[in-house]
Amino acid sequence: MAQRQPTRRRARPSGASSDSSPQRTRGSDRSRRPQDLLRADFDDRVRMLEQIFRVIFEFAQDFDLNTQSARRAFQRAARSVVKSPYRLSEAVRYQTLHHIAEILDAWYREPAFLNENGDPRALPLAGLKSFSTLARRFLPGFNPRDIADILITERLIQRDSHGDVFPVRRSARFAAKSTLMMERVPALLHALFSTLRHNARSTGRPPNMRCERGTMIDRLPVEQIPEFNEYVRKLAYTLLNQTDGWASQRQAPESLNSRRRLARVGVEVFAYVEAENARRRRKSS
Repeated sequence: MAQRQPTRRRARPSGASSDSSPQRTRGSDRSRRPQDLLRADFDDRVRMLEQIFRVIFEFAQDFDLNTQSARRAFQRAARSVVKSPYRLSEAVRYQTLHHIAEILDAWYREPAFLNENGDPRALPLAGLKSFSTLARRFLPGFNPRDIADILITERLIQRDSHGDVFPVRRSARFAAKSTLMMERVPALLHALFSTLRHNARSTGRPPNMRCERGTMIDRLPVEQIPEFNEYVRKLAYTLLNQTDGWASQRQAPESLNSRRRLARVGVEVFAYVEAENARRRRKSS
């Protein structure tokens, strides 16, 4: 039987990307074997980081930040990370966004704020069972009227002819370039990376692992994307509402001064779309 020639490269098919070809370990003459997919060496880790930076630099361009601005931000982060690693407590505005979402969620769930049909009813700004009741519960440090004005501006709630307010949608989505949404991005990345890091260091036993699940669907017709978005959105509402209900029975009261160790936990659900034609145009541009 003829011997395999490990130093020869197979010809790459025309149009194939470099990622689709067998990767070679730097300084080694042998091709990567299937077993190597389970073991990441130094070059693999560097490549992972490079790809993360590519995603971040592309994201920065979408927010009108050029490469020079992104590079300066990277250099500041590299200098500060040792003394000041990122923590969710820094994302004060993101926590405000989360509390606004809790206001809307309670408005849609709690019987005191629903009408006879089970829909969220219009609330007066002040008084018993009013918008102020919700705002003071979740955002006690803010003036409820100021919060109402912000939500009206962002078209999350509207004012009726009587001056009462009612929600337009259940999710707290603000303008993509608002400070509230800007702080959400690093918070989401930190949460994702913390789960990946935890699972990589875990013993592998299911009780020690954090949930990290996803599905990827190829060849979905583009005209089906709105239906896909709506389907995932409904599932997300069910999952998050059930999780909130489960946690509400186990959370330690805010007023309780306990020696028990406490943690902030969370679940994030998002859908993504990468159109094949758009990806090809980006490669050719």
